[in-house]
Amino acid sequence: MFTFLLAYSVGCSGDEATEASSDAAPEPISAVPAALVASTWQVRMAKTEARAPFEGRASWVSYFGNRRDEALRAFKSESDNAALARLHAEYAAMYRQAALLAASATLQVYGADRQPSDPAEADYLLGVSGIFTGNSEYAAKIGGSSKSKVGGVAARDAAWSAYVAAPDVTAADKATGLDEVVGALADLPGSDRVTIDLPLQGEPGTVAAGDPGELWALSRWHEARAREADATAGETIDQFLDPFRLPFEAPPERSTAPTSDNWLFMSPWCSAADLQYVANAAAGRDTTGAMAATSIYASVAQGCTREGEKLDVDCVVDEAAHVGSAIEDAMAAANGGQADGFHRPFADYARAGVLRALDLVARSRGDTDASGRLRINALDRSLGAAADPLFYLFVAAWDAGNRNTPRAAEIVHQNLSMLPGLHVARAPLDALHIRLSRNAVPGVPMH
Repeated sequence: MFTFLLAYSVGCSGDEATEASSDAAPEPISAVPAALVASTWQVRMAKTEARAPFEGRASWVSYFGNRRDEALRAFKSESDNAALARLHAEYAAMYRQAALLAASATLQVYGADRQPSDPAEADYLLGVSGIFTGNSEYAAKIGGSSKSKVGGVAARDAAWSAYVAAPDVTAADKATGLDEVVGALADLPGSDRVTIDLPLQGEPGTVAAGDPGELWALSRWHEARAREADATAGETIDQFLDPFRLPFEAPPERSTAPTSDNWLFMSPWCSAADLQYVANAAAGRDTTGAMAATSIYASVAQGCTREGEKLDVDCVVDEAAHVGSAIEDAMAAANGGQADGFHRPFADYARAGVLRALDLVARSRGDTDASGRLRINALDRSLGAAADPLFYLFVAAWDAGNRNTPRAAEIVHQNLSMLPGLHVARAPLDALHIRLSRNAVPGVPMH
């Protein structure tokens, strides 16, 4: 039954998905070792006995269909603590990206595009957003709304002021300090998180504003639930979150890879070593040379690195296709030489995963051009089976910082029902979209 659902999902994913997945794999440039291909979760899952713990369960069927909310409830009803921990960690990552999205949009609305009629409390929102984006100039705005008469704003402003004034401490202590400011560990569902109506200056009316701290609170709530669900998975949870942490978080170097298939299955990371490699890259540590023998992604990065540590984007795109084809071939071999309907969609996770991983590697090397090009290529590949709401929110947060509101708004709209509280991020994004629309030159479409 599970195999049928996989084939059906891919078959109904639209013409764009069919077109994107029909490319023939080019000849390999940096031939990925067969041993690394064999180590992937995809090749292990080619065998019926390996898929048995996952197959035929409503939870994983919902997960594959990108219905994360349904999967979360199903994992809980099945008492699958390992899977429950993973999905809570995913929610924690999604809310972190939602917080970054809200903060990035707020900096554009009340920073770059500040208007005389904007609420006096805009400085408070700028300050919080500066903290969440690592922008010290805007973080210094905290403390300017201590006399606000809007419910809760003065108290929040005072709490943030105290946080900013506190001595510099470790990243973990900073995270705990943020929890205390926003009450993150209160057992509140996302739907209870609200926007704030702020009065305009010099004209009647109010504007809805979203406080990124609300979304941080939800992220930390889910992170706490993940650690409660599986107390043995602490390091895996940390690595899983690393690619999606906020700028003020500074994770340590990850030297081990303790991940099980409960964390890898249907993920863009092919192996525990790949997750370790990605976690380090996301934190700005390039471990390509040290991990090329254990991680497919590091192997591709090594083969596609040119002079000056620049990644050859065309090489990476070609290698992503080759990795997918190599995994499909290895799955067929593990299945007695027979291809099966789920082989292609499983390999698609790797095709997108290579691009996503090397986007982070390029960013760790300071190559924003290659990073952006790889991110767009990864987005084009994240269709059908490889569609991932977490990655979409990652892209939306990036878009908000680049003032690309149409795509970001579409992503937010598509995930509102799955991610309670996401409306908090929608408020500043909508405000930015409206402001850009008003300032756009007539007849020139926004991009």
